[in-house]
Amino acid sequence: MSVEYLIRQVQAYNSDADCDLLRRSYEYSQACHHGQQRISGDPYFIHCFETAKTLVELKLDTDTICAGLLHDVLEDTSTTRDELVNLFGEALTELVEGVTNISKYKFKGGVQQRQAENYLRLLLATAKDTRVILIKLADRLHNMQTLSSLPPHKQERIAKQTFEVYAPLAHRLGIARIKSRLEDLAFKYLHASEYREIANLLAAKLAEREAYTKWMVNVVQKELDLVGVKARVYGRPKHIYSIYQKIHQRGVPFEQIQDLFGLRVLVNSVGDCYAVLGILHNKWNHIPEQFKDFIGLPKANGYRSLHTTILERGQPIEIQIRSHEMHQIAEYGIAAHWRYKEGMPSKADNERIFAWFREMLAEIQEFKDPFQFIRSMKGQLFPDEVFVFTPKGDLHSLPAGSTPIDFAYKIHTDIGQTCCGAEVNGVIVPFKYRLQNGDRIKIQTRAKAHPSRDWLRWVKTARARNKIQYWLNEQNRAQAIDLGKRLLEIEMRQHQLNLKDYLKSSELLAITEKLISKKKVQPPLIDELFRQIGNGKESATHIVNLLQSEPPTTERKEKTARTPRSAPAIELEGIDLDLARIMKCCHPIPGDEVIGYVTRGRGISVHRANCPRIINEPERIVDVEWKPIENLTYPAPITVECDNRPGVLAEITTLIAQYKVNIDTIGSHRLNRETGYDQFTLEVNGIEQLEAIIESIRHLKGVRGVTRITSLSSENRASV
Repeated sequence: MSVEYLIRQVQAYNSDADCDLLRRSYEYSQACHHGQQRISGDPYFIHCFETAKTLVELKLDTDTICAGLLHDVLEDTSTTRDELVNLFGEALTELVEGVTNISKYKFKGGVQQRQAENYLRLLLATAKDTRVILIKLADRLHNMQTLSSLPPHKQERIAKQTFEVYAPLAHRLGIARIKSRLEDLAFKYLHASEYREIANLLAAKLAEREAYTKWMVNVVQKELDLVGVKARVYGRPKHIYSIYQKIHQRGVPFEQIQDLFGLRVLVNSVGDCYAVLGILHNKWNHIPEQFKDFIGLPKANGYRSLHTTILERGQPIEIQIRSHEMHQIAEYGIAAHWRYKEGMPSKADNERIFAWFREMLAEIQEFKDPFQFIRSMKGQLFPDEVFVFTPKGDLHSLPAGSTPIDFAYKIHTDIGQTCCGAEVNGVIVPFKYRLQNGDRIKIQTRAKAHPSRDWLRWVKTARARNKIQYWLNEQNRAQAIDLGKRLLEIEMRQHQLNLKDYLKSSELLAITEKLISKKKVQPPLIDELFRQIGNGKESATHIVNLLQSEPPTTERKEKTARTPRSAPAIELEGIDLDLARIMKCCHPIPGDEVIGYVTRGRGISVHRANCPRIINEPERIVDVEWKPIENLTYPAPITVECDNRPGVLAEITTLIAQYKVNIDTIGSHRLNRETGYDQFTLEVNGIEQLEAIIESIRHLKGVRGVTRITSLSSENRASV
């Protein structure tokens, strides 16, 4: 643990390193932490040294290594910032200060709030100088290596944070050697029994596996030597967490996992990479589905390599093929840009390296809710990505599972807000389609189109979710105000009152001020009262009861029970369905003749016009209009009475599938030996689609009748 050891290691890759600065940093940190101990009982300075040693393994510049030695002096000793600047300069001090700022603040509020603010500071520090996060990762790695000295509840908390934030961040920065070690260490504490089981199984056949790996390396090396390709072949064991993932993803026991190791081939050029690939595929059979070209389509963190899986005597062997330069990026990631350099990379490098950080931070600034921020961060750090193209061929990366809506919002907010359709590879697809690598996407827009609440079920990116939610909130406010006003007006008519007489009365104003907090409410205050009635947070009945205690003081005509003018119908396709409940008693769908019924304190319930549960109170009936909404489906239960013969159910479901309609539930009932009936709940877009399906089922052999269920009781059915 000597400074001379560090100097020798640094000089091995950087002969111009400032050895005097290394010595002074080492000695100063050792003096500052003298007498301090960690919970394990070890001298505190060991932690500083091990942090610096990891930074040396990443072959970083002298300032970063010195900052690793000094990273805790501002937080855990009496050293001041001015002292550090006088001794080591402004640049090195800013690195130390950046690491300190990540964790030194104590936040008020709940756990989620503290996490959000802490992670935000971490990213803000990173955006200023990414070496800060490299030091923090090295610091976290040694903390995880010594986690056993902490009590179990702290072990779990730190391991979970490492697993959810630091390991994905190391992946995003492309530092594979740090990422895999953090994952294994976190896995060890979060799933101790599974970790020990896999570790023991690996150790049991270690000698056998190492012998086979050595043999396979020689076989591949000789094959490449025969054709004159200069290459270095070596084996790479899989780390424990990656094996655990394979077991759970494939659903097979450890004994059936054959690819417990892989090979790596390093060559001199991109051309040699593809030449090696051709040689391997010519010699061995390969699994086409597992071939990936990350040279043609690099990952967002800069990772480039060819991945293939060959079959040697039926056993799959994963092989990575890359140049020596690609290997440096794969192993060291963003740290590779500081190798052999003192200070920051060039401006051109910065533009490429830090583009992701700038994009994330720009989005984060829009978030006021810490929960939104945490979802955004985890989404951005998600390892899996898809690479898709615009019609002009521009390449974009998105998190795995993204949809055309995510793509539209990534291109521009206005494109997302006016999106009305999408084509993928020339074929029209629904908005919930999950994008695949290589998809070419064309977004269709229309000036009057707007986001749908249903989109929130499908989008993956925080940017799209945030923009959609903002638009819906703005629209819903206006709709809720209008609906609340109409609900209050209807309720007042029931009591021979007229809303216009009360709008400017002191009684309604007093009630409003009592019920509605003025904080964060846009004027006029009465609109907020209407909004809360429309949203169901306040009851129109309650307001009327309060008003009836005293008559209004403003002058008004004696006649209060005037005949109202007919109001325009409520358009359900333009209203938040939280304000209007689609009732299950009669299962209305777009195209049915429907009416709205004003309930007491629960907004409007939408029924079919002939629903037997509608109470005959004309004042509570409102007209509603309901048209099919693009990409939105509704449950429609039907009953099919048919002969009790083999295969009839399969024929019915196959026919339904031809209409690209999902079957939500199926229930079968036997009436007698010859006949039975099946109940299906179909997800249809409207009455026309449902009628077409019913008509087609009626023509199937053995089908005796098809009826649509229009009430919760299976005995109360009506034919379409």
